[in-house]
Amino acid sequence: MNRLLNDEEKLHHLKQGQRLALEPQYQLSVIKLNSSYLESVDKWFGWKGILTAFAIIVITIFACGFLGIVYVTLTSPSDLRPANDGWWICTVIAIMIFPVIAAAIWLLKKEAFAYTHYPIRFDRKNQMVYVFRKNGTVASVRWDAVFFTLGHMPQWNEWEVRGHILESDKVTVRETFALSYVGSIDAENAGLGGANDSSKDLVRAHWEFIRRYMEDGPQDVIKQIQFCMPVDKRKEAFRVGAERVFANFAGAPFLVYWIMFPLCLGVSVFRWIAMRTSKVPQWPSEVEASCMVEPNDPYAIKGTPTGERTAVFPKAALDANVYFCIPSRS
Repeated sequence: MNRLLNDEEKLHHLKQGQRLALEPQYQLSVIKLNSSYLESVDKWFGWKGILTAFAIIVITIFACGFLGIVYVTLTSPSDLRPANDGWWICTVIAIMIFPVIAAAIWLLKKEAFAYTHYPIRFDRKNQMVYVFRKNGTVASVRWDAVFFTLGHMPQWNEWEVRGHILESDKVTVRETFALSYVGSIDAENAGLGGANDSSKDLVRAHWEFIRRYMEDGPQDVIKQIQFCMPVDKRKEAFRVGAERVFANFAGAPFLVYWIMFPLCLGVSVFRWIAMRTSKVPQWPSEVEASCMVEPNDPYAIKGTPTGERTAVFPKAALDANVYFCIPSRS
Protein backbone atom coordinates (compact mmCIF):
# COMPACT_ATOMS: atom_id res chain seq x y z
CA MET A 1 0.00 0.00 0.00
CA ASN A 2 2.80 2.39 0.99
CA ARG A 3 0.68 5.25 2.28
CA LEU A 4 0.70 7.28 5.47
CA LEU A 5 -1.78 6.78 8.29
CA ASN A 6 -4.52 9.37 7.93
CA ASP A 7 -6.11 11.55 10.60
CA GLU A 8 -9.30 9.45 10.85
CA GLU A 9 -7.27 6.29 11.49
CA LYS A 10 -5.30 8.04 14.20
CA LEU A 11 -8.51 9.34 15.77
CA HIS A 12 -10.05 5.86 15.93
CA HIS A 13 -6.89 4.09 17.06
CA LEU A 14 -7.65 0.99 19.14
CA LYS A 15 -4.69 0.52 21.44
CA GLN A 16 -3.32 -2.74 22.72
CA GLY A 17 -3.33 -2.80 26.51
CA GLN A 18 -6.29 -0.41 26.76
CA ARG A 19 -9.39 -2.10 28.16
CA LEU A 20 -12.76 -0.97 26.83
CA ALA A 21 -15.89 -0.98 29.00
CA LEU A 22 -17.61 -3.45 26.67
CA GLU A 23 -18.72 -7.06 26.93
CA PRO A 24 -16.48 -9.01 24.48
CA GLN A 25 -18.38 -10.48 21.52
CA TYR A 26 -17.04 -13.34 19.42
CA GLN A 27 -19.60 -12.84 16.60
CA LEU A 28 -19.37 -16.35 15.08
CA SER A 29 -15.74 -15.72 14.22
CA VAL A 30 -13.92 -18.51 16.03
CA ILE A 31 -12.65 -21.58 14.18
CA LYS A 32 -10.74 -22.92 17.19
CA LEU A 33 -9.31 -21.58 20.40
CA ASN A 34 -6.88 -22.79 23.05
CA SER A 35 -4.30 -21.42 25.46
CA SER A 36 -1.79 -21.04 22.62
CA TYR A 37 -3.80 -19.37 19.85
CA LEU A 38 -7.18 -18.24 18.56
CA GLU A 39 -8.04 -18.82 14.91
CA SER A 40 -10.66 -16.60 13.29
CA VAL A 41 -12.46 -16.50 9.95
CA ASP A 42 -12.13 -13.49 7.64
CA LYS A 43 -14.60 -10.64 7.18
CA TRP A 44 -15.96 -12.07 3.90
CA PHE A 45 -16.83 -15.46 5.40
CA GLY A 46 -20.33 -14.61 6.65
CA TRP A 47 -21.58 -13.56 3.22
CA LYS A 48 -19.50 -15.94 1.12
CA GLY A 49 -21.66 -16.98 -1.82
CA ILE A 50 -23.19 -13.64 -2.74
CA LEU A 51 -20.44 -12.74 -5.26
CA THR A 52 -20.65 -16.24 -6.73
CA ALA A 53 -24.43 -15.88 -7.10
CA PHE A 54 -24.15 -12.50 -8.83
CA ALA A 55 -21.33 -13.61 -11.14
CA ILE A 56 -22.93 -16.89 -12.22
CA ILE A 57 -26.29 -15.21 -12.86
CA VAL A 58 -24.64 -12.51 -14.99
CA ILE A 59 -22.58 -15.07 -16.94
CA THR A 60 -25.65 -17.25 -17.52
CA ILE A 61 -27.88 -14.37 -18.67
CA PHE A 62 -25.33 -12.90 -21.07
CA ALA A 63 -24.08 -16.25 -22.41
CA CYS A 64 -27.59 -17.58 -23.00
CA GLY A 65 -28.64 -14.27 -24.53
CA PHE A 66 -25.68 -14.32 -26.90
CA LEU A 67 -26.29 -17.94 -27.93
CA GLY A 68 -29.95 -17.13 -28.50
CA ILE A 69 -29.08 -14.17 -30.72
CA VAL A 70 -26.57 -16.30 -32.65
CA TYR A 71 -29.19 -18.99 -33.19
CA VAL A 72 -31.89 -16.57 -34.34
CA THR A 73 -29.50 -14.60 -36.54
CA LEU A 74 -27.95 -17.57 -38.31
CA THR A 75 -31.13 -19.60 -38.72
CA SER A 76 -33.45 -16.86 -39.93
CA PRO A 77 -34.47 -17.05 -43.59
CA SER A 78 -31.79 -15.65 -45.86
CA ASP A 79 -34.27 -13.36 -47.60
CA LEU A 80 -34.75 -11.48 -44.34
CA ARG A 81 -31.11 -10.46 -44.07
CA PRO A 82 -28.28 -9.58 -46.50
CA ALA A 83 -25.70 -12.28 -47.14
CA ASN A 84 -23.04 -12.71 -44.44
CA ASP A 85 -24.62 -10.04 -42.22
CA GLY A 86 -25.39 -12.66 -39.57
CA TRP A 87 -21.73 -13.25 -38.76
CA TRP A 88 -21.07 -9.51 -38.51
CA ILE A 89 -23.98 -9.09 -36.12
CA CYS A 90 -22.76 -11.97 -33.95
CA THR A 91 -19.21 -10.59 -33.92
CA VAL A 92 -20.33 -7.12 -32.85
CA ILE A 93 -22.53 -8.54 -30.08
CA ALA A 94 -19.69 -10.79 -28.90
CA ILE A 95 -17.34 -7.80 -28.67
CA MET A 96 -19.96 -5.90 -26.64
CA ILE A 97 -20.70 -8.63 -24.10
CA PHE A 98 -17.20 -10.11 -23.73
CA PRO A 99 -16.03 -7.46 -21.20
CA VAL A 100 -19.15 -8.09 -19.09
CA ILE A 101 -18.60 -11.85 -18.99
CA ALA A 102 -14.86 -11.38 -18.35
CA ALA A 103 -15.63 -9.06 -15.42
CA ALA A 104 -18.13 -11.59 -14.04
CA ILE A 105 -15.55 -14.39 -14.27
CA TRP A 106 -13.03 -12.18 -12.47
CA LEU A 107 -15.62 -11.55 -9.75
CA LEU A 108 -16.48 -15.26 -9.56
CA LYS A 109 -12.85 -16.13 -8.87
CA LYS A 110 -12.91 -13.86 -5.82
CA GLU A 111 -14.94 -16.57 -4.06
CA ALA A 112 -14.97 -19.74 -6.18
CA PHE A 113 -11.81 -21.55 -7.33
CA ALA A 114 -9.94 -19.80 -4.52
CA TYR A 115 -9.83 -20.65 -0.78
CA THR A 116 -12.76 -21.61 1.41
CA HIS A 117 -11.75 -18.91 3.87
CA TYR A 118 -8.77 -16.72 4.81
CA PRO A 119 -7.99 -17.40 8.47
CA ILE A 120 -6.30 -15.10 10.94
CA ARG A 121 -4.37 -16.74 13.75
CA PHE A 122 -3.73 -14.82 16.95
CA ASP A 123 -0.78 -16.52 18.63
CA ARG A 124 -1.06 -15.56 22.31
CA LYS A 125 1.91 -17.64 23.44
CA ASN A 126 4.37 -15.90 21.12
CA GLN A 127 2.39 -12.65 20.78
CA MET A 128 2.22 -12.94 17.01
CA VAL A 129 -0.50 -12.48 14.38
CA TYR A 130 -0.58 -14.61 11.23
CA VAL A 131 -2.78 -13.53 8.33
CA PHE A 132 -3.56 -15.89 5.46
CA ARG A 133 -3.48 -13.78 2.30
CA LYS A 134 -5.67 -14.25 -0.78
CA ASN A 135 -2.70 -15.54 -2.79
CA GLY A 136 -1.98 -18.28 -0.26
CA THR A 137 1.00 -16.63 1.41
CA VAL A 138 1.08 -15.64 5.07
CA ALA A 139 1.82 -12.28 6.70
CA SER A 140 3.50 -12.53 10.13
CA VAL A 141 3.67 -9.58 12.53
CA ARG A 142 4.05 -9.02 16.23
CA TRP A 143 0.80 -8.27 18.05
CA ASP A 144 2.10 -5.04 19.59
CA ALA A 145 3.39 -3.83 16.21
CA VAL A 146 -0.05 -3.81 14.54
CA PHE A 147 -1.86 -0.48 14.36
CA PHE A 148 -5.52 -1.33 14.96
CA THR A 149 -8.18 1.22 14.08
CA LEU A 150 -11.82 1.54 13.07
CA GLY A 151 -12.40 1.63 9.33
CA HIS A 152 -15.55 3.12 7.82
CA MET A 153 -17.14 1.85 4.59
CA PRO A 154 -19.39 4.76 3.56
CA GLN A 155 -21.05 2.89 0.67
CA TRP A 156 -22.76 0.63 3.25
CA ASN A 157 -22.34 2.92 6.26
CA GLU A 158 -20.66 0.08 8.14
CA TRP A 159 -17.51 -0.22 10.21
CA GLU A 160 -14.79 -2.79 10.76
CA VAL A 161 -11.60 -3.09 12.78
CA ARG A 162 -8.55 -2.89 10.54
CA GLY A 163 -5.05 -3.95 11.44
CA HIS A 164 -2.34 -1.99 9.67
CA ILE A 165 1.10 -3.56 9.33
CA LEU A 166 3.47 -0.60 9.35
CA GLU A 167 6.93 0.05 8.02
CA SER A 168 9.76 0.70 10.46
CA ASP A 169 8.87 4.42 10.51
CA LYS A 170 5.57 3.52 12.30
CA VAL A 171 3.51 5.80 10.03
CA THR A 172 3.63 4.14 6.60
CA VAL A 173 1.05 1.42 5.99
CA ARG A 174 2.57 -1.59 4.26
CA GLU A 175 -0.37 -4.00 4.45
CA THR A 176 -3.85 -4.13 5.97
CA PHE A 177 -6.16 -6.88 7.20
CA ALA A 178 -9.56 -6.71 8.90
CA LEU A 179 -11.12 -8.57 11.80
CA SER A 180 -14.03 -10.80 10.94
CA TYR A 181 -16.98 -8.71 12.13
CA VAL A 182 -18.45 -5.89 10.04
CA GLY A 183 -21.35 -3.87 11.45
CA SER A 184 -22.95 -0.51 12.02
CA ILE A 185 -22.07 2.05 14.67
CA ASP A 186 -24.54 4.87 15.22
CA ALA A 187 -23.34 8.46 15.12
CA GLU A 188 -23.53 8.76 18.90
CA ASN A 189 -20.97 5.99 19.35
CA ALA A 190 -18.76 6.43 16.29
CA GLY A 191 -16.58 9.06 17.91
CA LEU A 192 -13.56 8.59 20.11
CA GLY A 193 -14.41 6.60 23.21
CA GLY A 194 -17.36 4.76 21.75
CA ALA A 195 -20.26 3.22 23.61
CA ASN A 196 -20.39 1.59 27.00
CA ASP A 197 -22.97 -0.91 25.76
CA SER A 198 -21.76 -3.72 23.49
CA SER A 199 -25.26 -4.11 22.04
CA LYS A 200 -24.74 -0.69 20.42
CA ASP A 201 -21.10 -1.18 19.47
CA LEU A 202 -20.50 -4.75 18.37
CA VAL A 203 -17.55 -3.68 16.22
CA ARG A 204 -15.46 -2.50 19.17
CA ALA A 205 -16.88 -5.33 21.31
CA HIS A 206 -15.43 -7.81 18.82
CA TRP A 207 -12.08 -6.04 18.98
CA GLU A 208 -12.27 -6.33 22.77
CA PHE A 209 -12.84 -10.08 22.42
CA ILE A 210 -9.62 -10.44 20.43
CA ARG A 211 -7.65 -8.04 22.65
CA ARG A 212 -8.66 -9.72 25.90
CA TYR A 213 -7.76 -13.13 24.54
CA MET A 214 -4.31 -11.96 23.46
CA GLU A 215 -3.55 -9.97 26.61
CA ASP A 216 -5.60 -11.55 29.41
CA GLY A 217 -5.89 -15.15 28.23
CA PRO A 218 -8.73 -17.46 27.17
CA GLN A 219 -10.46 -17.71 30.55
CA ASP A 220 -12.32 -14.40 30.18
CA VAL A 221 -13.71 -15.02 26.69
CA ILE A 222 -14.12 -18.74 26.17
CA LYS A 223 -17.39 -19.22 28.05
CA GLN A 224 -19.44 -17.15 25.61
CA ILE A 225 -18.38 -19.20 22.56
CA GLN A 226 -21.20 -21.51 21.58
CA PHE A 227 -20.28 -22.27 17.98
CA CYS A 228 -16.94 -22.79 16.25
CA MET A 229 -16.95 -22.51 12.46
CA PRO A 230 -16.33 -26.09 11.23
CA VAL A 231 -13.82 -25.24 8.50
CA ASP A 232 -10.59 -26.42 10.10
CA LYS A 233 -8.99 -28.71 7.49
CA ARG A 234 -12.40 -29.37 5.90
CA LYS A 235 -15.15 -27.81 3.81
CA GLU A 236 -18.41 -26.91 5.48
CA ALA A 237 -21.57 -28.89 4.77
CA PHE A 238 -24.45 -27.21 2.93
CA ARG A 239 -26.59 -26.98 6.07
CA VAL A 240 -23.81 -25.31 8.05
CA GLY A 241 -23.21 -22.78 5.27
CA ALA A 242 -26.92 -22.00 5.04
CA GLU A 243 -27.14 -21.51 8.80
CA ARG A 244 -24.22 -19.07 8.64
CA VAL A 245 -25.86 -17.05 5.86
CA PHE A 246 -29.21 -16.91 7.69
CA ALA A 247 -27.37 -15.87 10.87
CA ASN A 248 -26.68 -12.50 9.21
CA PHE A 249 -30.36 -11.69 9.80
CA ALA A 250 -30.78 -13.45 13.13
CA GLY A 251 -31.59 -10.22 14.97
CA ALA A 252 -33.75 -8.70 12.24
CA PRO A 253 -37.49 -8.07 12.69
CA PHE A 254 -39.68 -11.06 11.82
CA LEU A 255 -41.00 -9.49 8.59
CA VAL A 256 -37.54 -8.51 7.36
CA TYR A 257 -36.21 -12.00 8.10
CA TRP A 258 -38.89 -13.64 5.96
CA ILE A 259 -38.52 -11.10 3.17
CA MET A 260 -34.81 -11.93 3.05
CA PHE A 261 -35.45 -15.68 3.24
CA PRO A 262 -35.38 -16.30 -0.57
CA LEU A 263 -32.16 -14.27 -0.92
CA CYS A 264 -30.45 -16.18 1.89
CA LEU A 265 -31.55 -19.51 0.48
CA GLY A 266 -30.22 -18.61 -2.96
CA VAL A 267 -26.93 -17.34 -1.56
CA SER A 268 -26.59 -20.58 0.41
CA VAL A 269 -26.76 -22.63 -2.79
CA PHE A 270 -24.08 -20.53 -4.47
CA ARG A 271 -22.03 -20.55 -1.24
CA TRP A 272 -21.96 -24.33 -1.49
CA ILE A 273 -20.68 -24.04 -5.08
CA ALA A 274 -17.99 -21.58 -3.97
CA MET A 275 -16.91 -23.86 -1.13
CA ARG A 276 -16.86 -27.01 -3.28
CA THR A 277 -14.64 -25.39 -5.92
CA SER A 278 -12.20 -23.84 -3.44
CA LYS A 279 -9.18 -25.17 -1.56
CA VAL A 280 -8.92 -25.46 2.21
CA PRO A 281 -6.15 -23.14 3.47
CA GLN A 282 -3.10 -24.77 5.04
CA TRP A 283 -0.75 -22.95 7.39
CA PRO A 284 3.00 -23.27 6.70
CA SER A 285 4.80 -25.80 8.86
CA GLU A 286 6.70 -23.08 10.72
CA VAL A 287 3.44 -21.45 11.82
CA GLU A 288 2.03 -24.78 13.01
CA ALA A 289 5.27 -25.53 14.84
CA SER A 290 5.14 -22.23 16.73
CA CYS A 291 1.51 -22.78 17.75
CA MET A 292 1.64 -26.21 19.37
CA VAL A 293 -1.26 -26.94 21.72
CA GLU A 294 -0.31 -28.31 25.12
CA PRO A 295 -1.75 -31.75 25.96
CA ASN A 296 -4.82 -31.56 28.21
CA ASP A 297 -5.27 -27.84 27.65
CA PRO A 298 -8.67 -27.22 29.30
CA TYR A 299 -9.35 -24.22 27.04
CA ALA A 300 -8.82 -26.10 23.77
CA ILE A 301 -12.07 -26.05 21.78
CA LYS A 302 -13.02 -26.67 18.15
CA GLY A 303 -16.20 -27.16 16.14
CA THR A 304 -18.05 -30.37 15.45
CA PRO A 305 -19.01 -31.01 11.78
CA THR A 306 -22.24 -29.09 12.47
CA GLY A 307 -20.49 -26.21 14.22
CA GLU A 308 -21.24 -26.82 17.91
CA ARG A 309 -18.33 -26.09 20.20
CA THR A 310 -16.62 -29.17 21.61
CA ALA A 311 -13.65 -29.62 23.95
CA VAL A 312 -10.49 -31.11 22.48
CA PHE A 313 -9.68 -32.55 25.91
CA PRO A 314 -13.11 -33.12 27.52
CA LYS A 315 -11.90 -34.39 30.90
CA ALA A 316 -9.45 -31.53 31.33
CA ALA A 317 -12.18 -29.00 30.46
CA LEU A 318 -14.61 -30.63 32.89
CA ASP A 319 -12.04 -30.67 35.70
CA ALA A 320 -11.25 -26.99 35.07
CA ASN A 321 -14.96 -26.05 34.97
CA VAL A 322 -14.67 -24.66 31.44
CA TYR A 323 -18.16 -24.56 29.92
CA PHE A 324 -20.38 -22.41 27.73
CA CYS A 325 -22.60 -19.75 29.27
CA ILE A 326 -24.68 -16.91 27.84
CA PRO A 327 -22.70 -13.66 28.19
CA SER A 328 -24.21 -10.93 30.30
CA ARG A 329 -25.99 -8.08 28.47
CA SER A 330 -26.17 -5.81 31.50
